Amino acid sequence: MFEEMIDRLIVFFTGDRFRDDVAKAKKEFFDEAGVMDEENEAFEMRMTQFLEWYLFSRPLSGIGLTPAQYALQLEDFEMTSEERPAFENLAVIRHSLFEFLKIRGDDIHIRDLFLDKKIVIHHSPIRIGFNRDEIFDGRLIPEGEEYHFSRAFAFHPGDASKYILAEIKKIKKNGDTTAEREALMLKLLKMRYKYEQYRHLKLDYVYTNEKKVKF
Repeated sequence: MFEEMIDRLIVFFTGDRFRDDVAKAKKEFFDEAGVMDEENEAFEMRMTQFLEWYLFSRPLSGIGLTPAQYALQLEDFEMTSEERPAFENLAVIRHSLFEFLKIRGDDIHIRDLFLDKKIVIHHSPIRIGFNRDEIFDGRLIPEGEEYHFSRAFAFHPGDASKYILAEIKKIKKNGDTTAEREALMLKLLKMRYKYEQYRHLKLDYVYTNEKKVKF
């Protein structure tokens, strides 16, 4: 159900009416990290990451709401009364950095590192790709007391965990705002892309706040 609704948001908010915002968003998202070749095996996931960031994290210019939030106010965005609760859930999607804890049956146990809270994704259709020593970037769609994974994931190398945890600690100390979280997760995503591109460099030359290397 949520996948079909996300597709409808994508079609609507990447149309001509929002062309300028999409162009600005692409520049913001891919700046520094660079644009990936369409032949790259990770291209589809990278575009999914961009689209979810655009829909659920980035406020539209001059509006101050994300596309998912703005859709709830637009008369020309079509949704039935029965569909509205699901679109409201998408408007409050939970974006965070997580630690994988375990798989038990069809359930995925994770920990939200910003909230230091354990979460169980019941009957998850996504059960592969998780590694205990890798921190991952993901989005959770709430539905009552349950959560569902969205499509986009980014897994950071295990050796980057020390740096990531230190950055999370800084944010918590500074008041832990949504804007700070989103800025950190976007920065980490760009670092992940750079690490893929510059495999000959040591990881701590990429996951760092120091300018050790000029890219």
